[in-house]
Amino acid sequence: MKFISLLLIIAIVAGCASSPAVKKEEINSPTKEMGKAFVAEALQHYQFIKDPDVTNVVNRVGQQLVKGIGSNPSSYHFMVVHEDQPNAFAIPGGYIFVFDSLLLQLKDENELAGVLAHEMGHVERNHFFKDSKKTTALDIATLAAILLGGGNIAAAAIASAANIDIRLQFSRENEAEADTYALRYLKQAGYPPKSLLNFFDSLLRYERFNPQLVPAYLSTHPDLESRRDIVFNYTMREPHMPDNESAVKEIRQKRLDWKRVITVIDSINRGRKEETSILQAVQIDEIPEAEREEIKDYLLGLAYMKEGRFNEAVSKYLSAIERNRDNPRYYSDLAYCYLKQQDAAHAREAAGRSLIIMPDYAPAHVILGILDLEAGDTEKSIAHLERALSLNQEDTAANFNLAQAYKKTGDTARETFYSARYFRTTMNPDMALRELKKAKGLAQEGTPLYFRILAETDEVKREGL
Repeated sequence: MKFISLLLIIAIVAGCASSPAVKKEEINSPTKEMGKAFVAEALQHYQFIKDPDVTNVVNRVGQQLVKGIGSNPSSYHFMVVHEDQPNAFAIPGGYIFVFDSLLLQLKDENELAGVLAHEMGHVERNHFFKDSKKTTALDIATLAAILLGGGNIAAAAIASAANIDIRLQFSRENEAEADTYALRYLKQAGYPPKSLLNFFDSLLRYERFNPQLVPAYLSTHPDLESRRDIVFNYTMREPHMPDNESAVKEIRQKRLDWKRVITVIDSINRGRKEETSILQAVQIDEIPEAEREEIKDYLLGLAYMKEGRFNEAVSKYLSAIERNRDNPRYYSDLAYCYLKQQDAAHAREAAGRSLIIMPDYAPAHVILGILDLEAGDTEKSIAHLERALSLNQEDTAANFNLAQAYKKTGDTARETFYSARYFRTTMNPDMALRELKKAKGLAQEGTPLYFRILAETDEVKREGL
């Protein structure tokens, strides 16, 4: 069953009225249980993008919005699904799905913030159920079967018998309210409200140039042009800040950073490609001419690295570094390529250079942690990997290698704890719970590690992820 088929009968029920914001931290609430049931099924059948160059950006933007509106950060989850149609949607309980094809249509993370803020508006305002009495009459398993039926006749019959309308469209009132709250959330999180307007413009531009492929987001979120005009009128009432040099530079940097996301998604989806095709996907002509050759080498190096073409990637990164010797990302990516080529000396040199430029650059700490682990220096390895996790606790490679480092020291409690963290970051909650159970039995009661294990276990059980 294709994911898009699942989307068409997702847990977004038509014509629902506004209701108070959901307190998503409530344990065992009906909305959370329903969301968990949906996610558990989706994890079994659908292809999720797990590359940290994509997921870290989506999570960072999402969590910035969550903090801005004062919600519990652990109660929201942002997931990227590989699917051909550009779309995003939320399900009850704070689970937000973004299709990678939608990410490819965006210009920068501000537009992504507009997408996520709108979906969070649906969650916060509980826009999901037309008649809660009808839905609560069903148990979670039956309701999950309806939501995940994908055209299944039995599921459709259950829905019909329960008199449940499982069409996707929200009412105009719900969409307008989600837009209104999105504008508020963007402002509270430090993103320009214009982010939502720019997102609408990107979708309308996609529709204009792809008339034969009506984007799912347009078909499932009605009256986009009129909504775009309402948002435009709102942004025109906002105080206009002059586009000073710093603001212009920040916008340019965000758009350049977003090209990394596009390059990675394009490489994951299409595999080995020629240079012209890679550069066309990232619209290299948008880069100012003075910087174009440097950025061209960097993005080609990134694409080759993701495709496993490490010799070619090294050549491109070295060329980019010749033009700019002060970018820590270039050195860290280069170090990773050397690591994959088993060239430990050059990998260590490049990672070290990255940290000289930016001491808190997590990817470089991870590479040095791996190199020290391979060299048998577990103390230094643990120091680098712990540092990386202090900067980004969701770093998959850091969690995995830290588990390996503690295994070498004989600290089985920490080994299994970080193994559990690794499984969480790779969206395998069942394995995470299994490892956490082992870790609890190995850790000394009353220690900080023991309480951390308990907290992690409670969170996985509550959130399903």
